Amino acid sequence: ISCIVVSAGATYYVVEDRKQIEINTLKEEYGDGIATLSEILSSCESDRNNLTIELSTTETMVENLNQSLQENASELAELRSGNKYDLHDPTYQEFLNFMAQDKTNEEEYIDDVFDCEHFAQMFNNNAEELGLRCAYVMVNFGSVGHAIAGFNTTDEGMVYVEVQNDELVENLEVGKDYWTECVVPNGNYYYEDAPDDTITDIIIIW
Repeated sequence: ISCIVVSAGATYYVVEDRKQIEINTLKEEYGDGIATLSEILSSCESDRNNLTIELSTTETMVENLNQSLQENASELAELRSGNKYDLHDPTYQEFLNFMAQDKTNEEEYIDDVFDCEHFAQMFNNNAEELGLRCAYVMVNFGSVGHAIAGFNTTDEGMVYVEVQNDELVENLEVGKDYWTECVVPNGNYYYEDAPDDTITDIIIIW
């Protein structure tokens, strides 16, 4: 389409090609569309990378869980194959028989090296190796603690023992003097009443 513009002393012909204008407009719109698509593509690529990282992290977690499951299954199988899985509460006579044959009391007491805690742990482990359910017992005298062992016998109930010398411990209660009111001497030791030996707490750990 052409038009004529007339001004003083001159005549100008202005040619306006509407098709060209439309083409230019489409080019601009196309360029904007390409830019938008590029942004979308870039965002999708970023999301894909993030998902890849998350997937890798998840796979690592699954591998760790499977490994832990296998370890637990192996440990359970080992426990089931041994005495510790089938622990039982002994009769009172079983308790006496075990205490008579156990050699824990023959160990040497050494401060902070092999003391009451070590005696009780050894005694407990020896009992469980034979399938006997044994408790690790903490008897506290205020800020001081002492370790012994216990059994919940099927015919006589709870019984306690001083594992360092195989002395029985009876009437174990908070408020009593441990050495003079609870420990039953077997003839090898003499105990005196002391205010620092009053039982303040008893903790039984199976």
